[in-house]
Amino acid sequence: MGRLLERADKTSRILDVKYFILLPKVEYVGTPYDNIQWVAVLKSVSGLETYRKRYRRIHPSKVAEFLLFDGSFPRAVRYCLTRSQECLCAIGNSPEGSYQNEAERALGRLRYQLGYADIKDVLDMGMHQYIDQLQIKLNQVGETISATFFGSCHLPETKISSSTSQVQ
Repeated sequence: MGRLLERADKTSRILDVKYFILLPKVEYVGTPYDNIQWVAVLKSVSGLETYRKRYRRIHPSKVAEFLLFDGSFPRAVRYCLTRSQECLCAIGNSPEGSYQNEAERALGRLRYQLGYADIKDVLDMGMHQYIDQLQIKLNQVGETISATFFGSCHLPETKISSSTSQVQ
């Protein structure tokens, strides 16, 4: 479950970097330079072959849609959240569509919000703004899972004695 949540976070960050940082000038949008960067994004998540089988040509909005909303690609955010929720329900022995704790509720809410969104919603809001909100929610889910299953227990701080760390 942790690996899937981290994968969702990292995929969203890779997509955000492309939209927000990699393209230095607006006039490069739709050029071969832009397409090369989208190919690199897909390669970085091992998705180029799967994407090409489905869509053939590189279209930025289709790449974003694929990485955010695809339900069968293992590095897409939606896929990761769906599998994470399945894991979380298995841990709590909760039937699908219900929740027994705040962690299941938070993850289910995020999953369904993503499930009812589409690329038009994302582009209307702004890719960076949408992904920023998604990452905040992913972090909140992680914190809720931690609080639900690990409570407020903390490992004791280890102190290094100055006498044992001195070199003579």
